Amino acid sequence: MLYFLLNAVGFVLLAMVALHSVLLHVRLHRLRRALADAGRVLPALDASVGRMVDIADGFAQRLQTELATVEVRLAASRRMSVELASANRAAEEAASALDRLLRQHRRMEGARAAALPRELVEPKGCAERASGEA
Repeated sequence: MLYFLLNAVGFVLLAMVALHSVLLHVRLHRLRRALADAGRVLPALDASVGRMVDIADGFAQRLQTELATVEVRLAASRRMSVELASANRAAEEAASALDRLLRQHRRMEGARAAALPRELVEPKGCAERASGEA
C-alpha cells in the first residue's frame, strides 16, 4: 500500500512539474514576443525621447532669455524708482519752500492792509494846497 501511495504522490509531483514547465514555456514565449515588439518600438521611443529633450532644452533656453529680460527690466525699474524718489524729495523741498514763502508773503500783506493815514504819508500842507486849488 505504501508503494502505491508513494507512486501516486510521485505521479502528482511529476504532473505538477510538467504543468509548471508548460506554463513557464508559454510565459517565456510571450516574453520573447514582447521583447521582439519592444525591439521594434525602442528606436521610435528613443527618437521621441530625443525630441522631448530638444523641446525641453529650447524651453529652458527661452526661459533663460525671458528671465534675463525680466532682470534687465527690474534693474531699470529700480533705477527709475531711485530717480522718482529723488524727484519726490526735490518736489517736497520745493513745496515746503513755496509754503514758507507764501506764509511770509501773507504776513507782509497783512502788514500792508492797514492803510496809513493820509496826513502821515503826504508832506505837510499838501492836502490843504490840493483842496485850495480845486
